[in-house]
Amino acid sequence: MKDKKSPKKSKSVTGLTQSPAPPVSSTTRPAYTVPPESYPWKRVLLGCTMVFLCWGIALYREDKAAADLRIKRARDWIFSQFWNHASSSNAQRLEPMKSEIWKEIRGSVLEIGPGYGESLSMVPGGRSGTRVVSHYVAVEPNSFLHPKLASNAQAAGFIVQYDENTCPGAEQFNKEHEYEKLPVLTIVNGTLDSEFDIPTTVLTNAPYDTVVSSMVLCSVDDVEANLKAIFKLLKPGGKFVFAEHVRHTDDQDVTAEGYQRGDIDLAFWRRIQNAISPMWALLFGNCRLDRDTGKLIAAMRGWSKIEYKTARQTSNPLAKLTPIVYGIAVKA
Repeated sequence: MKDKKSPKKSKSVTGLTQSPAPPVSSTTRPAYTVPPESYPWKRVLLGCTMVFLCWGIALYREDKAAADLRIKRARDWIFSQFWNHASSSNAQRLEPMKSEIWKEIRGSVLEIGPGYGESLSMVPGGRSGTRVVSHYVAVEPNSFLHPKLASNAQAAGFIVQYDENTCPGAEQFNKEHEYEKLPVLTIVNGTLDSEFDIPTTVLTNAPYDTVVSSMVLCSVDDVEANLKAIFKLLKPGGKFVFAEHVRHTDDQDVTAEGYQRGDIDLAFWRRIQNAISPMWALLFGNCRLDRDTGKLIAAMRGWSKIEYKTARQTSNPLAKLTPIVYGIAVKA
């Protein structure tokens, strides 16, 4: 018998013998596959933040005024996005209070911080034909709110004009919108924070029969400077009509009409207001929760009469954070 031939060993090019590859077993484990790495969002976000921070510091050192302007524009845009969602509910909340005092608005009017101008529909007259308002100057420092402010003013029965000294493109807009014999509302970009920076249009139209503020003295840089400017811009006998949110006072506050002791833990909510006010201001357009605006107005000398009430609402946490003072002060 012939012996079975053993399989020949192959030779490589180098002459070395190579053993045949072992057969693949059906139980062989598959090769390990490295899972794809998820996108490093945290690292990218941190890197972008650092770049933006370094760029901001460099820009601030190079041109402080330009940097401040960019920061203001960014904060104004952020606030406009928030206010676009919150303004309607805020207007509904304030309507019962404003209905008591807005009817006193007469003659030449200055409003500081009108926002979207939801309250303009409550100003007596408008399209009804009773011309109780001769001219209306609306000083709104957030230009992102101007288009909707103009739209609401037109709906309320005003001819809208933009101040040519502070609003780009005002001249062309004003030419296109002079068509009816209605009260003129002029939108001015500015503030009353400093007596040296009050817009020219505000000064040239002074003195005023009525000055109006609604939920704005919480966010100005200097409350007392604004109140002094308001007083100076009023005619003798002129009225300051206001509705502002303030810091909680105490249980014995006589202006809190209808408030029942125990409805809300005032000491607790005062502490909350004080604690979160800095962060609140950063997020919501410099709005402060810890200002005693009603007391500051009442303490000013020169009023012949001042009446105001405090509304403490308990329907939700936001209402508890922002009690409202509203009333009228008459210049002697």
